[in-house]
Amino acid sequence: MAWFKKSKTQDPLTPWEAYQAKQKAAGTKRKPLPLPHLSSTRQTRRRRNLALILTPLVILALFFGYMLSPLAKVDTISVAGEKTVAAQSVIDASKLTRSQVILDLLWHQQRVATRVKKRLPQVHTLQVQVHGFNQVTLNVKEYAPLGYWQQADGYHVLLASGKVVPQATTTPKSTYPIFTGFKRAEVFKLAQAVQRFPTAVRHAVSEVKATRGDANPYQITISMTDGNLVVADSRTVAKKIKYYPKLLAKVTKKGTIDLEVGAFFTPY
Repeated sequence: MAWFKKSKTQDPLTPWEAYQAKQKAAGTKRKPLPLPHLSSTRQTRRRRNLALILTPLVILALFFGYMLSPLAKVDTISVAGEKTVAAQSVIDASKLTRSQVILDLLWHQQRVATRVKKRLPQVHTLQVQVHGFNQVTLNVKEYAPLGYWQQADGYHVLLASGKVVPQATTTPKSTYPIFTGFKRAEVFKLAQAVQRFPTAVRHAVSEVKATRGDANPYQITISMTDGNLVVADSRTVAKKIKYYPKLLAKVTKKGTIDLEVGAFFTPY
């Protein structure tokens, strides 16, 4: 009797099992894709994020370090451009001290200029300049001085702005004429008239007095630096002063040039 071994037949796979087997077979053949730039990209991102965090911290550390250092405060103060006003007067009027913070000074420099102009009317403009971290220079531009007005307490500077410097001096500079015996309204009109003189004649004017002689309330006497006197009418002197050099060229002596009515010379 012959024995026959019965062969085992494999049951067919279901569609889901067939799909899973196919996916498994494909997975064993698939190789991972190389990513050569992934590491460098991550390092670049780390550096960038670190820089974004550290940069503000470094800036803040430098700022606070600067604010705590002597470089953040005023060290020296100088004045430039002053002519009639004393440099120390400008510094005193600015009220700047060595404890003044430079950044605060730059932020409020207009306040400093207003403060100086309020106390010193001869100052037209003022600019604050900082150099060398904490070296401060006050650049001053003054109103043009017209001359000195003599009063009981001394000589007051007349300014082109129409103001009178309240502080008097007992030593007026010889580069500006002195006006004596005039009221406030008169002295400014006459000072402006002298400014219209020819340059050479204007620089030769030493003093202008209100003499009011010969029943003329407008009569003035001008003392010249060359030793001559000029008698004129304050209302017409700006027009007639042009004859002064012509008459002077014709004489050899010192004397008085009368421009009040005509134009003639009388020697001393």
